[in-house]
Amino acid sequence: FPERLYALDALRGIAALAVVFWHWQHFFFQGALPGPLQREDQPLYSLFSLFYRHGGDAVSLFFSLSGFIFFWLFSKGLAQREISGKQFFMERFSRIYPLHLLTFLAVALLQKIYSAHTGNAFVYPFNDAWHALLNVFLAPAWGLEQGWSFNGPAWSISVEVLLYAGFFLLWRYSPAPLLLSALLIAVSLWVFPAQYKISLGVFGFFCGGLGYIAADWLLRRFDVRWVAAGLVLACGAGWWWCGGDAAQSPLVRFAVLFPLTIVAVAACHPWLQSLARRVSWLGDISFAAYLLHFPLQIVAALLADKFLPGRAVFYQPWSLLLFFAVLIGSSLLCHYGFERPVQRWIRRRTVGHNKVAAMAR
Repeated sequence: FPERLYALDALRGIAALAVVFWHWQHFFFQGALPGPLQREDQPLYSLFSLFYRHGGDAVSLFFSLSGFIFFWLFSKGLAQREISGKQFFMERFSRIYPLHLLTFLAVALLQKIYSAHTGNAFVYPFNDAWHALLNVFLAPAWGLEQGWSFNGPAWSISVEVLLYAGFFLLWRYSPAPLLLSALLIAVSLWVFPAQYKISLGVFGFFCGGLGYIAADWLLRRFDVRWVAAGLVLACGAGWWWCGGDAAQSPLVRFAVLFPLTIVAVAACHPWLQSLARRVSWLGDISFAAYLLHFPLQIVAALLADKFLPGRAVFYQPWSLLLFFAVLIGSSLLCHYGFERPVQRWIRRRTVGHNKVAAMAR
């Protein structure tokens, strides 16, 4: 594989925006309970119905993408001691924690304002000291919580932290990381849906990782054109089959079809690169868009309640277009004005100038 797979960057960006469409229903919640939502009347529904109906599944796609990318970029370096534990974890910390903390604080403030005006929290109700502590330590989805809290979408970031630790231990200390990865997949499938947040992350992440191992094995032995064609056909057949009544289980999508789709897209990179490079900026801002969209929703709901005729405006196409314009603009500013500078500062302070440039995205 090349040094950067622009097609996967684009896919990550599309997945982040899909989650925003899924969460459009937040505007019609009554406190923490779903309100009367006219699903097919949501703005531009005919164009984005897939995202409105299934955008929540994109979180599982994120887990598989993470697994693919981590096995690709880090597994060899960890196994051969080319990447230190400090370097690995500080790279991850600098990538996710500053923006997580910033958006957590923003939501904590906005929820106080929202509660003062409405008498209840916006969508996620457990905004007390205990859940604040869990969020500060990136643990709101480790099974210690009583429910959804603060910047709710950050639950997947919380699970990712556990996945990073498990991945590091497997590749640094285990003599059989691939076998143990398969075992973790089996265990997570067995316990699902109990502790579904963690089990969803585990089988998504390690299925994506083993998907990379399989694709790398194929590409080392066969012509890329045949591998790409075979994977595209398998992916198309899988999605066609999943569309029938025989495969409605989400595990089929999350554990098989999502990793297969990622592998097919990666294998087709030589043909997708030109187009994907033009939209890869969506992948650059995907983390910001994912964490910023909920606090922006609180602001939008407050403004609609005060200055507009209530939440019915969120059925209007202009509200969707305006929200996405603000979200994408804010995410660009956040990525280039906050995320990257803070990442560089932390990495220079912790792993040294000579290692920063070598660290993976």
